Amino acid sequence: YSSERRTVGFGKGRLETQVTLCAGRLLHFLLFADDRHCLWQWRAAIIEYLAGLRLKLHENRAQPRPVTEGLPFLGFVVYPAHRRLKRRKGIFFQRRLKQRLAAYRQGEITFAQLDASVRGWVNHARHGDTWELRRAILGQVSIPPACIRPDRFQKPVRSSGSQEGL
Repeated sequence: YSSERRTVGFGKGRLETQVTLCAGRLLHFLLFADDRHCLWQWRAAIIEYLAGLRLKLHENRAQPRPVTEGLPFLGFVVYPAHRRLKRRKGIFFQRRLKQRLAAYRQGEITFAQLDASVRGWVNHARHGDTWELRRAILGQVSIPPACIRPDRFQKPVRSSGSQEGL
């Protein structure tokens, strides 16, 4: 990571920002204003500023729009009063969870690895209004304990040796 503090002029005001570059990418950010024309001016100024750093915006994603439509951001759709997880993120997790459960049942991954995967998604999803979604997805899953696998709890075979006759 490389980090530097810059002051950038947008319209009549100035925006001081901490610019963090990570492998040539600018991290995500959102700008809000009451005036749509102001947002278009900021967008043009940001494009010009980033061109000086030899970086580009995603032109189709960086479009001013009303917040009432919801803004896609970091896997969520952000509304003024709530955040929802993007539908495709929930579907992707369901598929991944099925794959991870199958791998666990076959002994390819440990319970700790399965648990870490589930907890990672839950910790991401909980930043949105997803209580019912998490309950619906995780409520239909049963995770068998590791002891169900028959190879784990077989009686040890005693070696033939000095303790014969007991």
